[in-house]
Amino acid sequence: MSTDLKFLARGPSVNARRYTAYNINGSKFRTLAREEGLKTQNSGVFLTSKTSCVASSSDGNLRQAEIPYYGKLEDIIEINYNGRFKVVLFKCKWADTTRDRGYQKDRWNFNCVNFDKLIHTGEREEHEPYIEASQAQLVFYVDDIVNKGWSVAVHLKPRDMYDMGEVIEEEVYENEPYQEQELEQFYVDGDDYVQLATDHIINDIVDPNVATDLATNAMSK
Repeated sequence: MSTDLKFLARGPSVNARRYTAYNINGSKFRTLAREEGLKTQNSGVFLTSKTSCVASSSDGNLRQAEIPYYGKLEDIIEINYNGRFKVVLFKCKWADTTRDRGYQKDRWNFNCVNFDKLIHTGEREEHEPYIEASQAQLVFYVDDIVNKGWSVAVHLKPRDMYDMGEVIEEEVYENEPYQEQELEQFYVDGDDYVQLATDHIINDIVDPNVATDLATNAMSK
């Protein structure tokens, strides 16, 4: 069994970190709350994904298709697997691009979205409002002054990024952390987690060996 698999089986740390801004894929993303009062916009998120959908209202047969997803960033959460690796998640509100009511192309072939019609709102178990940060591309929304409720999605190339062929570079982050959060608060069902410590103040960075001893003692009780 690989070491990574062992850490995955153990589950993430009970402490998660929240951000209001995050740099990845050559772009700086900000949450909607962080952008309040600002003139700039960095909360637009775009990605494409294979999704099961119906061809039309008259054809109810499911098919796999590459669906464009347009969203607005609501939350940024970093899950820590006990120091072995971290996963950063973006929680977004997503326009319903699977139907014409939330997504369409105008006569100039621009992509238009309507955020009054949402999907994956988190009301059902199968809803998935989260994506990995590495999947996100930055997009800007311009309000359509003719069609109320609709916005035109504008795609831009990340600044200072150039196509240099198959060159793999280590990602550099300049992120702005928020306060440390309890992971369980992000789950509606209140999943059970083992508390690593109750009478101790845990710093942002915990020695993995100390965390392992604490977890072992807690699980033996």
